[in-house]
Amino acid sequence: MSVEKARIDAEIADTTEQLRTVFEDRMFQNMLKAPNNESSNARRRRTNLADTTTASEVACLLRISERTAHRLVQNSALLVNHYPKTLGALRAGSISWGHATALLHEYAGLPDAAAARLEGTLLPLAESTTVPRLSYRARRLRTQLHPVVLDDRARAASARRCVDFEPADDAMAWLHVHLPATDASAIDARLTHAARALQAPDEGRSLPQLRADILTDLLLEEHLQAAGGPADNAGGEDDRPGRQGAPATAGGYRVRAHINVTVPVLTLLGVDDAPADLEGYGPIPAEIARRLAAHAPSFTRLLTHPESGAVLSVGRTTYAVPADLKNWLRVRDRTCRHPGCSVPASRCELDHTKPWSHQGTTSHDNLAHLCRKHHMLKSEGIWRYDQPSAGVLTATSPGGRTYDCAPEVLLA
Repeated sequence: MSVEKARIDAEIADTTEQLRTVFEDRMFQNMLKAPNNESSNARRRRTNLADTTTASEVACLLRISERTAHRLVQNSALLVNHYPKTLGALRAGSISWGHATALLHEYAGLPDAAAARLEGTLLPLAESTTVPRLSYRARRLRTQLHPVVLDDRARAASARRCVDFEPADDAMAWLHVHLPATDASAIDARLTHAARALQAPDEGRSLPQLRADILTDLLLEEHLQAAGGPADNAGGEDDRPGRQGAPATAGGYRVRAHINVTVPVLTLLGVDDAPADLEGYGPIPAEIARRLAAHAPSFTRLLTHPESGAVLSVGRTTYAVPADLKNWLRVRDRTCRHPGCSVPASRCELDHTKPWSHQGTTSHDNLAHLCRKHHMLKSEGIWRYDQPSAGVLTATSPGGRTYDCAPEVLLA
C-alpha cells in the first residue's frame, strides 16, 4: 500500500507540474503580453501567478487547503525539473512523499553541483530510514557541502524570523514560529521542564496540553490580569475550556532550560570555525556557539580520545548512573535510540539495555536513551533491545524484524 501511494504521489507531482506549465505558457500569454525580452520581474510575476492559479485549481480538485496545494505545486516543479532522481525513487516506491519533500527542503539554496552531490548521498539513506532521521542527517551534510559558511547563512536566515498564523478546524489554529534554532530549543526545553513540574496525581492535563497552556499563559498573562482572569487568583482555578481544576499558570516556576551544545575545542578557542552541534537539531554556526559558551554558567568536561572519540573515563559500576556519565550519554545518543524516533535525549530516560536484575552493568556499553513510550514498550516485552557493541543497539520488533541503530556520532 505504501509503495502504491508513493507511485500515486509521483504521478500527482508530474500532473501538477504539467498543469502549472499549461497555465504559465498559455493562460498568461494574452494577459501579460510580455515581449520576448521581458524583464526578469515580469517572468517572475508570470511564474508566481501560474503557481497561485495552479494551487487554487489543485486545491479544489484534491479538496485540500490552498496552502497545502501551493507547497505541492512548488515541490512538483522542483522534482520534475531539477531532481528527476528523487522523483524516480518516489515513482519506484522506494521513498515516500514525506522523504521527497524533506530532501527538497535540504536541496534548496545549494548550487546545482552541490545539490546533486547531496541528492546522491541522501537518496540511499532515505530508502532505509525515517523522515526525522533523514532530516537530521541531511542538515549536517548540507552544512558540509554549502559554499557559503554557516555563520553568514545563519545571519541572513535570522533576518527572516517570523510568527505565522494558520487557521485550523474546530475553533483551533496553528501558530508557527520561525526563529534561530538555539532559541527554539531553549524554549522547547523550558516548556517541557515547566510542564513536568506541574504534573501531579490530580492534574488531568497531558504533557502536550500543559506545554501549550504554559506557553499561552506566559504570553497572555498580562492580558489575563488586566481582565481579572485566572492570573489574579493566586492558587485559584482556571475557568477556560478544558483547564478546570488546575493551576492556571506556571508563573511560580522559574526554569532555566538546559540544552547541550557540543563545541569543538578549536572552534571554542577561535582557531577555526567548525560548526558546533545543537542537541536534537544539528550544526549551528561557530559564532553562535562561542557566544553561548561565553554566557554559560558552567562547563561539563567530557574526556574523549583525540582521534577515536572513545570516552577515556566512565568506569562506574553502580546502578545509579553518575552525573558525568549521564552527560556523556546524552551527547552520544542525542535522541531516543528506538529506530526512527527523534525525541531529544533530554526528554528521554536512561535504560539498562541488559537489565540490572539480569546482571546488567551501569556502563556506556549497556546504557541508552529511550523515550517514555519506547521504554514502556520494552518494559512490557513488546520491543526487545540488545547492545552488541558500545552505543550500537539492535531493536527487535514484535513481528521479529531487527533494526540496527547506531548513534549519530558514530554515523557522522
